[in-house]
Amino acid sequence: MTVELTTDRLRLRPWRVDDFEPLAAFLGDPELAQYRAPVADRFEAWKHMCGQVGQWRIRGYGIFAVALRDSDQPIGYSGLYHPIIFDEPELSWSLFAGHHGQGYATEMATAVCRWAANDLMRPPLMSIVHPDNVASIRVAERLGAKPEGETVYQDAPRIVYRHRDWRAS
Repeated sequence: MTVELTTDRLRLRPWRVDDFEPLAAFLGDPELAQYRAPVADRFEAWKHMCGQVGQWRIRGYGIFAVALRDSDQPIGYSGLYHPIIFDEPELSWSLFAGHHGQGYATEMATAVCRWAANDLMRPPLMSIVHPDNVASIRVAERLGAKPEGETVYQDAPRIVYRHRDWRAS
């Protein structure tokens, strides 16, 4: 199953091997990893990318590579992250260095919300955000999400946000 979404500026598409270097640079950047997970070396980055591809096969949905429409340059990722330890998929988004502050995260996450609601018929999604990650909190709020509770994930406190119902929007 190949799913691709487009917005005015972005293509949310399947992962390709040439997306590895930008992903590895992102996962290896200590500043960008501070709210996400430990810094990953190249081997861990490869396992991460393969896991994203594999989730599509196993679950029928997953994380998209996100690229600029006009150049196909990868700038981040967004989609439904559903590891075995989660009861439901998480709406996830991340931007690679140099692409913050331009509205891309909200744009790509909006496309995923609409797709999940209208094509997959998913109920309102959740997102797990580190309480110090002000940028991601702003994205969640722009998407209409509200804090639902607190949890611990990857040994750090997190806020669980519940997104609004995107069906027929």
